[in-house]
Amino acid sequence: MSTIVSTRTITRGANPYAPMIRQQNVSLTPQGATTIYEPVSVRGNRAHVNSHVQQSLSNLAQRLGGQKYKQEHFGFLILVPISLLDINIEIQRDEDAEHQAKIIDKFDPRIYMPVMCTKLKTGRYSVWEGQQTSCVLYHLYKAGLIEDDFLVQVKAFDEDMVVPGTQLQGEAVASYGFRQINGGGRKGIDAYHLHRSRVNGVRLYNSNFDEDVQSENIQCILEDNQMFPAKASDARGQLASPGMVTYIHGLNQIAGHGTDMKLFNVTKDDLAWALAWHDEYYPNEKGVDGGFILAFGRLAHAARTAKNPVLLGNAKSAISKDLYKQFQSLYGSPKAFHKDCKQRLEAWQDANDAPGGWTDNCLTPMLVMDYYNPNKFGGKLALPQVPDMKKYAGF
Repeated sequence: MSTIVSTRTITRGANPYAPMIRQQNVSLTPQGATTIYEPVSVRGNRAHVNSHVQQSLSNLAQRLGGQKYKQEHFGFLILVPISLLDINIEIQRDEDAEHQAKIIDKFDPRIYMPVMCTKLKTGRYSVWEGQQTSCVLYHLYKAGLIEDDFLVQVKAFDEDMVVPGTQLQGEAVASYGFRQINGGGRKGIDAYHLHRSRVNGVRLYNSNFDEDVQSENIQCILEDNQMFPAKASDARGQLASPGMVTYIHGLNQIAGHGTDMKLFNVTKDDLAWALAWHDEYYPNEKGVDGGFILAFGRLAHAARTAKNPVLLGNAKSAISKDLYKQFQSLYGSPKAFHKDCKQRLEAWQDANDAPGGWTDNCLTPMLVMDYYNPNKFGGKLALPQVPDMKKYAGF
């Protein structure tokens, strides 16, 4: 069965965001920023008027019952001999030697945080936050990498201290603090800001850490294809714009971020091929779909690692052009392809009374099966065999 496909016509033009983003990507600083420094009063005031912040302040004021916190309620900063530190094993997690080794690999004394402690009546200090830091300092001390008179920076409070608004004292405060800091009190770094920090580490501060170098390589691949990273919130509603990529985790996954540099220098080409294809055929799409990144990146990986490697070529190769014809005749766009796969998977799950739930593992198999299916596209060129093709056959 032949498929009639209209001649490819692309009104490419310049990516309207490219000049701004190219300039912005020199340092990946926020748009319009004239300096990288902003007073806390400026940034704090922007958040201070937020209704959630105001409600929380009102709730806290009620809990304090008209009282105010005093300076001593915040504890005190002191220098303590490492021999005086104890770990409360009822509060802290188990020691993690492998994690401590990773800290040592990248250790810099300027960035270690003060250890949080309860000062016990015995004169010793109970560590409730900073166990791994304390152990790393012990390793360095025992290995002779710190001077003999080294003292640990500690933020402590007396175990019998009482503060307004709560009845907790001593180790009860420590137990609460451990959960707060390691639970909801410390916001995790989202993928976009982590990527930005790593790229800036190289471009602004000459970092040579592998994780930073790899992120900067990924950033270069984005820029080479008129693309730029963005927060997920930037694409809400109709805000997505040409070249915008919010699925940073997908970029890292396909490029092999976090692997050995020798391997990364090979796997990053999988991402480069996928994004070059998108830039060639869909440069005006509002954002680069995350499902597309996974589907095409995995296709490139399968082609490269096959027993008999399949040469996908560049974005203008015969295979690339055929895949574009497939998209035009079956889906219309990368985003529509992703949506089509979801609908087909859900329909199959409903028909077979199978557990529901999305899995992106279906994307590349469906792409390849649709390509060869004579009732769909009926492609004739050599694509690689990909994992789970039997699992998703007939979808």
